[in-house]
Amino acid sequence: MELLLEVTGGLAAAASEDAIARVITTNGITALGAAYGGVWLLDRDKGMLRLVGASPMPRGSADRWNTLSIDVDAPLPEAVRNGAAIFVDSLADYRARFPGSFSRIQETIASQDASYAMIPIADNGPTMGALAITYDRANALGASDRTLLQILARQCALALRRIALHEAERTARFEAEEATRAREEILSVVSHDLRNPLGTIILGISTLQQLLEPTDPKSGRIRTITDRIQRQSDRMARLIGDLVDFASIQAGTLSIERRPTKPDAIIATAADLFGPLAQERGIGFGVELPQGLPTIDVDSDRAVQVLCNLLANALKVTAKGGSVAIGASGGSEVVFFVRDSGPGIDAAELPRLFERYWRSKKATYKGAGLGLSIARGIVEAHNGRIWAESQVGVGATFFFTLTPKA
Repeated sequence: MELLLEVTGGLAAAASEDAIARVITTNGITALGAAYGGVWLLDRDKGMLRLVGASPMPRGSADRWNTLSIDVDAPLPEAVRNGAAIFVDSLADYRARFPGSFSRIQETIASQDASYAMIPIADNGPTMGALAITYDRANALGASDRTLLQILARQCALALRRIALHEAERTARFEAEEATRAREEILSVVSHDLRNPLGTIILGISTLQQLLEPTDPKSGRIRTITDRIQRQSDRMARLIGDLVDFASIQAGTLSIERRPTKPDAIIATAADLFGPLAQERGIGFGVELPQGLPTIDVDSDRAVQVLCNLLANALKVTAKGGSVAIGASGGSEVVFFVRDSGPGIDAAELPRLFERYWRSKKATYKGAGLGLSIARGIVEAHNGRIWAESQVGVGATFFFTLTPKA
């Protein structure tokens, strides 16, 4: 029991395969009186066993025993192949059971007799390798010793599994952080490099529209084209603005200019922008606004931006004939909402809605996955809260709070 406690403590602190092998061989196998103890790990792709660590090996054998094919007719590979412990009580027993590999083993044995144990390293998954133990006397292992060695092998497997999981988690986290960093750098470069040429396009379209003669028959067709370019340019400007805002939110430098504002004005501005669009798509659009809402201390442009982001998503998921509503309610804080009659959101996805770049696997529209993340950043910059409630098949409602002016 003392030995097991010592080995378990050592394995808990081990952070590499080599460290695990040292604990098993030195604190475990050698402490049991073995002449030799080794930890072999299996490389399934190469079909080879690799010696990770050992107590002193018989003279002249180390170079030959660094690797061993899994197909060799010997106790160690057989224990790994079958996943069952093999105990050999003497050289005579060895010669009888493994005649093909006996001469090689005999060359490395200095004493006249010996006994061996080959214990698979495994927990509840595939076999990872094996412990190889040699005693310089025959019949050295009693029943309790055999049980103890198998416990050591399982403890070794658990420690190896822990390290593998930790390494996989560390690698995945590093790759995710690198991907996020690269994506944010690209977004930053794109957003800044696009603003100047886009500004030139918008200015040019505005100038061209002013030059059109109302009485010229060709002006109608040209205005249709310029209006289309204007709408798409405005849309691109909003997207670039989102990218810039996202970068500011991530850096903690988002500009907020608070002023006393009536919630009615914020709702009216967003409704004027999206009401006509809803009508074009055959979607009902309603405004629910009670009288007497308190004045709030807020950046009104940013508050409108949040509502616009929520409304844009609501219109994307709502089918023709459906409905979208916008409104607010008062109290200790003003609660704004956007409600749609779309397909709804799974309960499991609700906690992730406002994560950057996250998109539901069921999403039927394209996007960068930044709109809700930006909305959260703006609301939190006002010390408010944002969340969503939904029932699949019924629709979803997004809420956010802003505090009344003191």
